[in-house]
Amino acid sequence: MKHAIQKNSRRSLLMAAALMSSVLPLSVGAQNWPDKPIKIVVPAPGGSAVEVVARLLSDKLQARTGQAVVVDTRPGADGGIAAVAVKTATDGHTFLLGNAGIMTINPHFNARLPYDPVKDFVPVSMLVNNVVVMTVSPALGVNSVKELIALSKQQSGRINYASVGGRGGVPFLSGQLLRQRAGADLTWVGYASEAQARTDLMGGQIQVMFDVLASTLPLVQAGKLKIIAVTGTQRAPQLPDVPTLIEATGAGVEGVGWLALYAPAGTPETAVNAMNQHLRAILAMPDIRERLNVMGMEPVPGTPQALGRTQRDDFVKWERLIQDQKILPQ
Repeated sequence: MKHAIQKNSRRSLLMAAALMSSVLPLSVGAQNWPDKPIKIVVPAPGGSAVEVVARLLSDKLQARTGQAVVVDTRPGADGGIAAVAVKTATDGHTFLLGNAGIMTINPHFNARLPYDPVKDFVPVSMLVNNVVVMTVSPALGVNSVKELIALSKQQSGRINYASVGGRGGVPFLSGQLLRQRAGADLTWVGYASEAQARTDLMGGQIQVMFDVLASTLPLVQAGKLKIIAVTGTQRAPQLPDVPTLIEATGAGVEGVGWLALYAPAGTPETAVNAMNQHLRAILAMPDIRERLNVMGMEPVPGTPQALGRTQRDDFVKWERLIQDQKILPQ
């Protein structure tokens, strides 16, 4: 683990330069891009929210470009299978629908990843922020994060928080940030099933859960659960009255579960820029924005450079947290 931390520390110092320089000069073949079918590789199974996002984008992309767009699901290995499938592609038409875990968290837990998130990929565009919420049972009797923190200190070791996706996920790490920066006395309980975690939350076996908005909202509307904060840097448009953890704590507690598009290193700059422009236009469409909002996601398109900065900043933030809290992989 020590070797992995030292390696990651060196890499984080080089990340800004590497992210900005990984696009190779324009090639002749990219001048009329796209000139063949486009493939989007998804690190999740069919029917998952990530795959649904890919298909929403692919339908619009196909209409705009006149080229077929294939969504290729490659779940497994915490996104490693999909990442490897894309990093070796050389056709200039293959892309990875990456996320914060694959690109900024996994390297801190595995020094032998089969891919390098900086050297092997080129940022294309941020796509969406997946709204993550902090949820409690109404029976717990707290109405705010401050009340929860106070209760956790009064009942030291008795307030558990749940997340799905293991220690490499933004929900888990958001809870760790709350412990580190706001002093919450919370004990993590990992779940393989979101449905089981929500059932246990409603039943009182656990007291807090970091969960995605889309799946939680129906239970909140039914009065079975209560959302006391969102983990992002801004309030969610679906929950304008719910504060962020930053607002609720006065500390830098934030964790954003984002999805973004990447291309293999060496993809012509023209192809990257053309795809970026298509995605920004698609994510501005009212029907796409409405569908994503219903799914608990917020469209946040931007430039390749902006995605590179977000990747770099999150890489460093999670690296520091994992080192400071001495978090080990499962």
